Amino acid sequence: MLLGQIVKPYSLDQIRILEEKMNAYETWVFVLVLLVAVLILVVVMQRLTIAKFRNSEVFKSKQSSKSNGTDLGPESDDETNIIDTNTITQTPIHHPLTVTGKDLPEPGIIYRFSIPNPGNRLILIGKREGNVITRSTEILDHHLTIDIHPMDIENLEALSYRVELRREGKVLLQLPTEKEFHEMEMKETFYISNVLNSENEINFESVPLTHPIRIKVGGKLSVDGKFKNGFFEFHLFTKDILEKTISGNKRVEKQFYLKLYKIFPGYDTARQSRDGVVPMLARFGGKV
Repeated sequence: MLLGQIVKPYSLDQIRILEEKMNAYETWVFVLVLLVAVLILVVVMQRLTIAKFRNSEVFKSKQSSKSNGTDLGPESDDETNIIDTNTITQTPIHHPLTVTGKDLPEPGIIYRFSIPNPGNRLILIGKREGNVITRSTEILDHHLTIDIHPMDIENLEALSYRVELRREGKVLLQLPTEKEFHEMEMKETFYISNVLNSENEINFESVPLTHPIRIKVGGKLSVDGKFKNGFFEFHLFTKDILEKTISGNKRVEKQFYLKLYKIFPGYDTARQSRDGVVPMLARFGGKV
């Protein structure tokens, strides 16, 4: 009896029922796969939304911290982010550091420096210490020092300045009278004065924002004189101010500004080191 049932072929009704069950299974499998895909898409969108929210919060906190420590100068669209930095700061590196977006400088930041009289002002661009801290693997500690000395202090009309640049890392420099960048010597000096007219000295009556001294700092240079992995470009410029002298006269003096104009190609915060130093993003060909 049992053997007869096994050997007996399926009837047409049974085959039809089996086909309907197979079609139903295929439909359920398709629905389940579609449901899994939708769930994955929802998870990805949620992660992107959370990441965007965190970035916005970091940006807001960064802007609020900058506004709390900002000393605004004359009303100008280029000076919405001025930092009055007249002391050299240092970052302790005795323990692992985690660098976030608010710890890194951004293009558009302007550092303002008043010049003591008598005396001098040191502006230091470095990796983990200085007036401008980059936290970049392309920058050395004490990468570039800008030493500003007031001159002709007895002049009651306008004060002159000697600006000396000293480097320990690679620096490309473009003066207002030059059309191209040149690789900076270990030390270069120029003057900002209305009365200095020596042919043997480089002198500018003023250095406005529209014609600044352009400074690029970075790591290794390629054979064509460009930075291999990336660079920071700063613009050094001055503005006239009226200051009262000991005798009670008002004379023209200058405030110095250093604007972070560009970071190329940018920070790769995902590959930061344990001591809080961040490399540049990988470059996909092309020229600087």
